[in-house]
Amino acid sequence: MTFENYTIVMTGIGGQGLISLLQILGDILMKKGYKVTTAETHGLSQRGGKVVCFLRFGNMLAAPIPLIGTADIIIATEKSCILDVLKYAKPDKSTKLIISTYEEKIINKEYPLEKYLFKVLHENSDNIYLVPATDIAEKLVNNLKTANIVILGYIVRFLPLNEKELESSLIQKFSENLLDINLSAFKEGLKLK
Repeated sequence: MTFENYTIVMTGIGGQGLISLLQILGDILMKKGYKVTTAETHGLSQRGGKVVCFLRFGNMLAAPIPLIGTADIIIATEKSCILDVLKYAKPDKSTKLIISTYEEKIINKEYPLEKYLFKVLHENSDNIYLVPATDIAEKLVNNLKTANIVILGYIVRFLPLNEKELESSLIQKFSENLLDINLSAFKEGLKLK
């Protein structure tokens, strides 16, 4: 796996901690000596609307927003949000799709059927990973806001980062009263298969 120019696209609902996830990853990758560029589109969607973030890193400097069809990983912290960013998946179907099983249903809007969703996912990638991040955050650490940190623990396996580096970054990011639950959420993400 080379990291000359690696692209991560993240999407979800405003308030799920995508910007925090973007900052944690960006900070640790810069500390490792990579060039990092980030961008986010959240505008009017701060709470409850869709958010898209981009993180690009490597040894070559790249524009913050990737070209269509160039993402190495796409992360969705809300299941149906993945549909809006699949255009970034590589045509060879090698993009890793990391999808939270969380569903945010909007009143008077039809949620995509499971059969349709998985048909579209399989048309775009051979690497689909479902992560019950919100369930873990709620049941094991009793805090829904840590679902993004569960995902952080899960995606370590795909990045040039290790557990200790990320733990150190979390210690710097979170105050003492939030640190334990975030470290627990991170460790739960690491354990997932």
